[in-house]
Amino acid sequence: CDEFGNAGVQALAASSFFPKLTSLHLKGSQIGAEGMQALAASSFSSNLTSLDVGYNQILSAGMQILATSSSFPKLTFLNVSANQIGDAGILALADSFFFPNLISLDMSFNQIGAEGMQALAASTVFPNLTVRYNQ
Repeated sequence: CDEFGNAGVQALAASSFFPKLTSLHLKGSQIGAEGMQALAASSFSSNLTSLDVGYNQILSAGMQILATSSSFPKLTFLNVSANQIGDAGILALADSFFFPNLISLDMSFNQIGAEGMQALAASTVFPNLTVRYNQ
């Protein structure tokens, strides 16, 4: 997946070959906010229970796209580790109620500051967080 990138995610998202896809592993695929937008618009996003987009370049902009999308109602596992996500992305996620089934969230190796951590701590949305090695 080294050269997958946003174009690869856009092609995958536009495909009708994966209507029952429940798990998607795009770790280290060089995707950014455009790729996250494509995933949110895909026909299979509503069936995903596991999404791993760790070690990409989604930044806070991509996290905000994900956090404000109602396209992932079945998601139970989300890995957004090592994406240079800052407080803006985490604040959007902490306020999001679009992930009613999310039980595991890995945001390690990002740039979450005090404001983002306080928002996560105050949020009642996520019962099981994994937040390690930030800043």
